[in-house]
Amino acid sequence: MDSDTGTRDDWYADAFGALYPVVYARRTAEAARPEAAFAAERAGLGPGDTVLDLCCGTGRHAVHLAPRVRSVAGLDYSPALLELARRRCCGPLRLVRGDMRRLPFGPVFDVVFNFFTSFGYFLDEGENALAAREMARVLKPGGRLFLDHIGADCAVAGLVPHSERTEGDFRIVEERSLAGGPESRRVNKMVTVLRGGETVGLFMETVRLYTPEDLAALFTGAGLAVEALFGDYDGRAPGPDAPRMMLLCRKGGA
Repeated sequence: MDSDTGTRDDWYADAFGALYPVVYARRTAEAARPEAAFAAERAGLGPGDTVLDLCCGTGRHAVHLAPRVRSVAGLDYSPALLELARRRCCGPLRLVRGDMRRLPFGPVFDVVFNFFTSFGYFLDEGENALAAREMARVLKPGGRLFLDHIGADCAVAGLVPHSERTEGDFRIVEERSLAGGPESRRVNKMVTVLRGGETVGLFMETVRLYTPEDLAALFTGAGLAVEALFGDYDGRAPGPDAPRMMLLCRKGGA
C-alpha cells in the first residue's frame, strides 16, 4: 500500500469490475477500430501471425485484430471484463484470465499489443519492469511489441482536478492528482459512481507516467530493441503536446 495515498497495491482488482462499462462507456469497439488498424499496420501484422492482446479488457481492440491474423489470445485480470469480451468476440480468439507479471504462455507470439494505458499500474516499479520482461519473454524471436501509454507531459499539463459527467442513470465524479517526484510521477484518480443520489461505486486508479526515454529504457532493459516511438494514433512524434506515448519494439534472434 502507498503510505501517502492509502492506495492498495492491487487497486485494479476493484477498479476494473462491473462498473467499468459505465465509467468508460465512451471507449467503444468502434472507437478502437482505427487504433487497432494503426497498431496492426505499424507492427506489420500478417495473416499467419499469432497475437496476444495483453490487458484486453472487454475485447474492443481484439475484435478488430482477430480477422487479420491466425489467432488472438486476450489476457486480462478482471473476470467481469473477460465476461464482456466473451459476449463481444468470436472467431480465432481465446480469452484467458491471468497476471501480466506471470504470463501463462511460452515464447509463442508474433506480436504483443498493450492498449489504452494498461501498463505502469504497479506501485513497485520493479513489478512494472517484471511485466515488461514477461512481454518480451512470450514473443517469438523477431516478434514485435506495440504498447500504447499516456503522454506524460500532456497528462500533467492538462490535469483536470475535478470533473463530473452523466452516463445514462449514473453520475460519475472523478478527482485527479499527481503523486511522486520527477523520477516516479503517477496520476491518481478517485472515481465515485452515483445512481439516484446513492453511491454505488468508489475506487481508485493510479498509473505511472513515463518519459519516452524512460519507457524506451525499460523495454530495452527487458531485451527488446525500440524501433519507433509515436505520440498519438495519427503517427506524430512524441513530445510535450502529444497525448499518447507509444512504442514499437522487436525481439532479436530472428
